[in-house]
Amino acid sequence: MQTFPRVNLYLAFFLAFSTWAIYQTAPNQNHDSKKSSSLTRSSNELLPPSTAEVGLKEELSVTKKITVKSGDSLANIFERHEINPGELQKLMKLDSHSEEMKTLLPGEQLHINSNSEGELVNLRYVKSPVKILNIGKRGNTFDWHWELIEQERLASFASGLISNKNPSLYKAGKAYGLSDKLIMEIAELFQWDISFALDLRNGDSFSVIYEKIYVEGVEVGVGKILAASFSNMKKRFSAVAYENSEGTEDYYDVNGRPLRKAFIRDPVHFSHVSSSFNLRRMHPIHKKIMPHRGIDYAALKGTPVRAASDGNITNRSQNSASGKFIVIKHGRTYVTKYLHLSGFARGIYKGAKVKQGQVIGYVGATGWATAPHLHYEFLVNGVHRNPRKVRLPESDPIPEVEMESFRKILSPRIKQLKTISLRNYSSEYKTAKKFVSGKQVPKKEDA
Repeated sequence: MQTFPRVNLYLAFFLAFSTWAIYQTAPNQNHDSKKSSSLTRSSNELLPPSTAEVGLKEELSVTKKITVKSGDSLANIFERHEINPGELQKLMKLDSHSEEMKTLLPGEQLHINSNSEGELVNLRYVKSPVKILNIGKRGNTFDWHWELIEQERLASFASGLISNKNPSLYKAGKAYGLSDKLIMEIAELFQWDISFALDLRNGDSFSVIYEKIYVEGVEVGVGKILAASFSNMKKRFSAVAYENSEGTEDYYDVNGRPLRKAFIRDPVHFSHVSSSFNLRRMHPIHKKIMPHRGIDYAALKGTPVRAASDGNITNRSQNSASGKFIVIKHGRTYVTKYLHLSGFARGIYKGAKVKQGQVIGYVGATGWATAPHLHYEFLVNGVHRNPRKVRLPESDPIPEVEMESFRKILSPRIKQLKTISLRNYSSEYKTAKKFVSGKQVPKKEDA
């Protein structure tokens, strides 16, 4: 037999020993692995859910699209959709943003994302197509942001005529294609100079330049009024939007004076005067001569009543004659009274401060009243005065140093308003033309 070299024998022995060692240690390694795995599982049972588990929990959540109905609040919507009341309390801690959701309006939308345990994951509040609030759960609280909606604003225009057929601003505005919002803003714009319940006459006309808002090419709403004019009893009132050097925007007449005055003429929009200021009026209930120291505005029950000027409420009460009433003191000189209300607005109490135009109550027929109306009184130094005829203080004009800037905006706006105004109406309306949303359309004879 051939003899192998010694070195080969050593090598063979080493390989054999290594193979045996590997075989012996392999089961121990497997056992240690199982032991390590067991320890890992045991320790994991003491840890909070992982991010993946939280993500899975959120994946199991459901989004519900809700259209707000009349009388809806966030509280009853959460209750209806079985969301934990504690989530609402956390939302209400979002300071000013909770105020946005305290008064939901019919037609607004809520996209509520909640999980099976009734926890709120995300809330999307669609207040309008251009105003959307996103609220998302972050730990034990909520984070929020307003969505940036890309929008385009284009100037548009419209005009209207007060006629026998359309004797009110509202009817005339609707006849010429204006939205309720735009009609209301025109009324608010000229409310210091024109009484829309008393002053409108057949043949009065108005023109307005305003913004239309588009999102992705679709018209979604009306923006601000850029300029407007109103011809009332052969007197022309104009309004042009102007932002001053301090960044504050307001409306001014052609002389640079603010349209905003100390008092508005009518505390109720879209009403008519059923009884004027008359110190020798025959009372409709008592059938005897009794002074009527105010103006009665007939309107539907529930119509909002607005404060005529900034002031403090000195009385909010009820009695058999005046029904529910409010008294507001405006500085040392002026006092206004609002009688026969059906109810008071939220936050209206004795001692409260109110702003001009703020809703303070609602038209009713409480007290000595035969039908829903507002009885409005105006006192100067304690003496009743006719609200229509009392001379009111004027506001300061634009400073002379800014007049050149103002005129650069004023001049083209006034030219545009004159171009679109309805000056060609004859008494029979035969030669009139109608301008609606930037288009001139031949107008047929009105009935």
